[in-house]
Amino acid sequence: MVGMDLRIFHQDVQIGFFDADVKLRVSPTAYWRILQNAAAGHAALLSAATEELRKAGQTWMLSKLRLEVTRHPLLGESIHVETWPSTKIKGARAYRDFVLKDDASNICASASSLWVIVDLATRRPVRIPDAIVSLCHDPGYVIPAITDSWLEAPAPALKTVFTAYWSDADQNEHVNNVAMVRWAIDALPVSFLETNQLVWAEAHYRAEVAIGDQVEVDSEIAAMSVKQAITKHGTIVAIVHSGWCSSDPSTIAP
Repeated sequence: MVGMDLRIFHQDVQIGFFDADVKLRVSPTAYWRILQNAAAGHAALLSAATEELRKAGQTWMLSKLRLEVTRHPLLGESIHVETWPSTKIKGARAYRDFVLKDDASNICASASSLWVIVDLATRRPVRIPDAIVSLCHDPGYVIPAITDSWLEAPAPALKTVFTAYWSDADQNEHVNNVAMVRWAIDALPVSFLETNQLVWAEAHYRAEVAIGDQVEVDSEIAAMSVKQAITKHGTIVAIVHSGWCSSDPSTIAP
């Protein structure tokens, strides 16, 4: 549902089977997908969707995203997503913030993202249109801060190989950022995922991956802190850092 104020986009989502992990919690990749579906919906409402930009030879690209989780919604729950262009916008850097609320209006998660509009011919960023800048807003929520500098690469303690397939790609025929987060999660040991749950995650995207490319995920796990790098032919294409805690047995499937 879209509110009267065009500066903030509202969307209701019910957590389905494909959004939940084996413990019936919202999965990390589902958070990424839910956030970007809301962002795309708002962009379309503002006539700034990827489809519109492509007519001018441009496209949106996600540069960074940080998510912090207060409580993981479970399978079958309904959540309410709010998103808006942030007042942190500057030049070619467009920030978009999010909150996810449960039926009682409690905030389950919040996130901040950094986007750029890229010229498809030159692959260089272009200035954010004034029409979007004029809609920047600060509704007063506490939003996680994205790390300004590039995240630190991990020590290559654990290596996993993935291949980019057709189903991983977006309209630009490059692997979408949700797929890269899925690779990062799937590269972690099952024993780690069975006993822990995500508290926060931050992903920085640095280069494109095409259909058919093979990538390696290097993972460094130190207690509940995880650092990961996705590389292609030795070049880093994305870095993901995340923090975890022991799973709460009262809120997960047996």
